Amino acid sequence: MYHPVPQKLKDTEKLLLKSKIMEFIQTSEKLSKTINRIEIRAGRIYLYYLVEQFGWEAPDAKFIIPLIEGKYAEFPYARITVLKNGKFSLGWQRSNEKWMEIFEGTFMDCLKYLTEDIDFFN
Repeated sequence: MYHPVPQKLKDTEKLLLKSKIMEFIQTSEKLSKTINRIEIRAGRIYLYYLVEQFGWEAPDAKFIIPLIEGKYAEFPYARITVLKNGKFSLGWQRSNEKWMEIFEGTFMDCLKYLTEDIDFFN
């Protein structure tokens, strides 16, 4: 399995990438409705989304993670890894919590790939 090694980012690079991705998300009809949080750590950009959990009215219901506003669980949507020579890879987290790299290209290519009608990101 392919596991790309992330490049270390300076604070200025993190701010630039975060502003670019936030601008792209705001202009994307699909991503603006999906992505609720962005986190950059260890040369990787993590995108998260909320999923409404049902059954919280049941007194015996137990959730393995704390719920946001008492009814939403947050899950990883995608991960973009910063590689050498201006390349980036786009990853998707499988049900076993292992990341699978599914696309490699420029930063904008990775963002555009997220907006396409692909089973991983529907």
